Amino acid sequence: MDRASEELERRSRYLSSLVRRTKLAGPPEPEPEPERQREVVPKLAAESSSGEGKGGKVEAKEEVKAPKEEVVKTIKGEGNGDKRKVAVRVRAEDMPPALQRRAIQIALEASAAMPRLDSKRLALALKKDFDATYGPAWHCIVGTSFGSYVTHSLGGFLYFSVDKVYILLFRTAVEPLSYPR
Repeated sequence: MDRASEELERRSRYLSSLVRRTKLAGPPEPEPEPERQREVVPKLAAESSSGEGKGGKVEAKEEVKAPKEEVVKTIKGEGNGDKRKVAVRVRAEDMPPALQRRAIQIALEASAAMPRLDSKRLALALKKDFDATYGPAWHCIVGTSFGSYVTHSLGGFLYFSVDKVYILLFRTAVEPLSYPR
């Protein structure tokens, strides 16, 4: 095997073991955490550029978040005045927590702004924001049922769910093409 195939095989085994552990372990038992390890994300607020139309203002509140647990958020859309709770759960990750929070925030804001979930628009919103902020070669897959086998750059992989919608966000290495002479 060449080095690229070996690396691909190694990453595949790693991701398979993560999936297996997640399925076998089930939901983790809550443990009392020291206060310094708990993390509370402040209220998120986003206004559309025009400030009018459906979903003019979107608010989301996050309850206390413990690592690798389900987080329930309350989303309030000003357009129709209703509140709904959204369950967000990180399924697998190889990404710094700040980037994870940003991805979840963008996903919540984009889904709250849509009257009906549009997977393509949600994926495009995540991809565009991460491409603009963190450089090129980000990819995003959104759906309720899909399979994937991807190779990602280190620190650039997040698989999470928002209610029953699953989101895979990952970054690949950008290498210049080499042409034979």
